[in-house]
Amino acid sequence: MAFETSSNTHVPSPVLAIDEGRLLDYLADNVPSFMNVQRLVVLMFDHGRSNPTYLIKTGAKQYVLRKKPPGQLLPSAHKIEREYQVIAALQDTRVPVPRAICLCNQAAVIGTPFYVMEHVQGTIFVDPNLPSLSSSQRRAVYWQMAAALASLHDVKPSDVGLGRFGHPTGYCRRQVERWWKQYRASVADVASDEVTQLKQWLESNIPRDDGLQKAGHITHGDFRIDNLVFSNEDEPRVKAILDWELSTLGDPWADVAYSCLQYYGPRSSPLAGISSPCPDGIPTEDEYVGWYCSMRGVKKPSRQQWAFYAALALFRIAAITQGVYARALQGNGVSEGDQIANFPKVVDALACRALEIIRLQDTAQPASRKSELQISALGKPSVSGTGFDAPPRVRTLAASLHRFMEETVLPAEEVLNAHACSPERWAMPPVMQELKRKAKQQRLWNLWLPSHMASEIRDVVSQGRSKDEADLLLGPCLSNLEYSHLSEIMGSSQWAPEVFNCSAPDTGNMELLARFGSPEQQRKWLIPLLDGSIRSCFAMTEKAVASSDATNIQSSIVRDGDWYVVSGRKWWISGAMHPLCRICIFMGKTNLQASTYRQQSMVLVPMETPGVKVLRPMLVFGCDDAHVGHAEIDFNGVRVPKENLIWGEGRGFEMAQSRLGPGRLHHCMRLVGMAERGVELMVQRAKGRSAFGQPLAENAAVQAVIAKARVDVEAARLMVLSAADALDKVGIKGARHKISEAKVMVPLAAQRVLDAAMQLHGGTGVSDDTPLARLWVQARTLRIADGPDEVHLLSIAKAELRRRSRL
Repeated sequence: MAFETSSNTHVPSPVLAIDEGRLLDYLADNVPSFMNVQRLVVLMFDHGRSNPTYLIKTGAKQYVLRKKPPGQLLPSAHKIEREYQVIAALQDTRVPVPRAICLCNQAAVIGTPFYVMEHVQGTIFVDPNLPSLSSSQRRAVYWQMAAALASLHDVKPSDVGLGRFGHPTGYCRRQVERWWKQYRASVADVASDEVTQLKQWLESNIPRDDGLQKAGHITHGDFRIDNLVFSNEDEPRVKAILDWELSTLGDPWADVAYSCLQYYGPRSSPLAGISSPCPDGIPTEDEYVGWYCSMRGVKKPSRQQWAFYAALALFRIAAITQGVYARALQGNGVSEGDQIANFPKVVDALACRALEIIRLQDTAQPASRKSELQISALGKPSVSGTGFDAPPRVRTLAASLHRFMEETVLPAEEVLNAHACSPERWAMPPVMQELKRKAKQQRLWNLWLPSHMASEIRDVVSQGRSKDEADLLLGPCLSNLEYSHLSEIMGSSQWAPEVFNCSAPDTGNMELLARFGSPEQQRKWLIPLLDGSIRSCFAMTEKAVASSDATNIQSSIVRDGDWYVVSGRKWWISGAMHPLCRICIFMGKTNLQASTYRQQSMVLVPMETPGVKVLRPMLVFGCDDAHVGHAEIDFNGVRVPKENLIWGEGRGFEMAQSRLGPGRLHHCMRLVGMAERGVELMVQRAKGRSAFGQPLAENAAVQAVIAKARVDVEAARLMVLSAADALDKVGIKGARHKISEAKVMVPLAAQRVLDAAMQLHGGTGVSDDTPLARLWVQARTLRIADGPDEVHLLSIAKAELRRRSRL
């Protein structure tokens, strides 16, 4: 499909009609060429779905008007002021743009701000197959398209007054955050699994130089064939680039990938792509990108890099499509008809296409890559070449974290251990407060908070705080895979996670509040938790039932007017004995008549609420785990406001499953660090002791023990990294079996390593003179906590049987 720019118009609907008299009055007063115009004819273009676009006829001349749509708009969308700014700035460059006429920021003139530009006569191609053109003309169209984009990216922003047009760094991360917000704001209910998985993968695969570029390029943001006006010649040329709403400073490869959408568009959708076989004359994607690179003198991105940019392009168009659909439902959309009703399916199809590109890239790794055992910057073994390596910024963070651990945390272990055995053990150790203060100073804080979650709560966190304060609370915004490298370092000391505000159960509770809490709940409880000024606990496990099956819980949450009445006895409530524990997330049943998995709900219970009675600290292998501790608590008719309900009645089981996925994996991450420390102490002991006239390090039996420990640690590390990578790419639901596999294997491997280390130390190994006994207790306990091995094995077996039955 193709059309002349002046012919594809219609009379605007009443919602989008313009008061021609008021418009003429404004133009006559502000634009000299309109001074003697007596009458305007205003028609609306059929194409264009974002900002309503009109053809303005004055008799001999024609202009184009672009305006913001009416009604409630999505945040940061429809910035027609930026469109006008960039078009005006590019007037005297090689970039083909219409001549800018005027900008009006006064909504009172025609209802919303607008700008006017000259009308460029020519052809717009909507169908990327170009069926009306010859083979040579098709090739010319795509060549011109690449040339126009190259000319834009060759412009130095500061040369045309656009040096401050946007942030030159962090473009890709901001794009993911922006389009996720736009998508969520346009979705009436829960985000689709496909779009969520795509967002999570994108966040975890941001290009390494995204935050390092010193100068950005002018990017169009919506560079597609149907946003170009071509001349009506035997060899078409680009006369004008339209629709600059999304332009900014950023990564030019995002523009290039977006201009390749026709190679990816689902053919059954309104965003149809190139048909198969490809029509004669149309270049392949690789050839088209090669033209662009040749024109600019740059290298092509790697296969992995290109997969990210292509997925980002599809993610962006999916979010835009969802926004168009949302505006149509409100009655202020530009496009109408049956096609709009199909847009939610189009959004999912686009996300699925992106996930397919990602999967193809993942399975197309060069066969020549070899795994190689190297010594990392931390002085500990790590497997590189597996695809799980830490990117540069994480390696920098890891080096800082390791240094802080060696110089500050590990030397404080003796004092912390002594405090845990003293009469004052349930009070906050002063040294812990000091360690946390120093960790904040080093910006080693909230390392666990994933990037997608940080973007969702940034607005709440930023209220009343400086940008630096907000950034500290939000942490470095890592993926699960990236955090794994840091969590392993923290795992080498039982005290370290609290130092960096990365300890359970707080991380899981903060994640739950970030994902499902109301803004008021986030302000009241999430912010203090992120700051570390309070701690929290999670009450789910019950003494009277097998709580490994959460549907068994018997505690109740009963609505009573504006209150909920909470009743039940819970135990193994980790963190409840902590002196800073202020809030409990309580899971109970609100509706026994609902389906099995919709009976449970979660509610926030402040620990000082009447009826909350701590019965005792629980002992683990005879140790009370002070100052953190685990408690048995009786909740007897505890009344809390109805606003304390999280998300909604019947969503408790769903939230519990969501919370436990990353939490289980965090434990496994730390277990690898515990096992690594066990190996380190084992080697030190073998080198420093002799028995029966021979150094232990020269004893073949001891060497075999050390070797088996190394095998256990490496296997555990790879399993954790693989599960973390899956969690980033396919989400909790898709990665649950990998997480279960890690939850079974890693605690047992760590237990074996620590047991061997204790054995090698003899009596010292089971004393408090080394951390081995405490670490072993944690490893052994984690074979039960967050689901016993048997539950995870059952889940793994069922998944394997289903998979094999499909073969």
